[in-house]
Amino acid sequence: MKSIKLKSDYCRTIILFTILVVLLNGCGQIETLRNGAPKINSFNVPEQVQYGETVKFKVSVFDPEDDELTYSWDVSGGILKSDTAAEVEWIAPALPEEEVVPPQTVTVHVSVRDDGEEQASESATIIVSSKAYEVANALKGFYELVRTQINGETVESLGGTMRLTTTTFTRQFEEGTQFFSGSYQLVEPYNDKKGIINWFPDGILQLSVSTYTWDGKLLIIYSAPTSTTHVYEKKGDNS
Repeated sequence: MKSIKLKSDYCRTIILFTILVVLLNGCGQIETLRNGAPKINSFNVPEQVQYGETVKFKVSVFDPEDDELTYSWDVSGGILKSDTAAEVEWIAPALPEEEVVPPQTVTVHVSVRDDGEEQASESATIIVSSKAYEVANALKGFYELVRTQINGETVESLGGTMRLTTTTFTRQFEEGTQFFSGSYQLVEPYNDKKGIINWFPDGILQLSVSTYTWDGKLLIIYSAPTSTTHVYEKKGDNS
């Protein structure tokens, strides 16, 4: 009889232990089910920046349990000053030595995790551009010389053509043998309406400095040392 009672007590203990384990596991599962994932309300990343520019990224997150959140940022280019906060600073890739370079795309990714290991994430892309490239791209094309002035007086012109690309220029006059090819550099301050150009003709050590104004059709180039104004009319975008 005593042996049967011991076996019965042992069985009850095992059953109670099993029930306790099931209950504890069930509570854990319920707690897990109750833990809602964080939700990203806003993700503030600029669409376009200049090379070397410093900007801020910011993410706003709601968590149902108001858990402590962990942030993780990642970028495909440039430098993050911090990568573990809701708001971080980022430095865009540096401008290469040649200012007139095409834009590039940088991907930004953020992940937000709560104490319950639930996660939310968001991604965006940024266009990193060069102001010089944008302006040169607006000016590029094929031009014909329509008027030349010296000291404000119109003079007889040989006629001529000029071709601008995003990195080079050529200048060809229809009569005579005067021909230039080379490169140019835009000098701050400038935009797609007016500015200063340094011209570097091939084979000539001394650069030529001009100012320009542009209205979408006429490109007016003025050289102060010679008080000469050339008015070019754009004929096409071929470059």
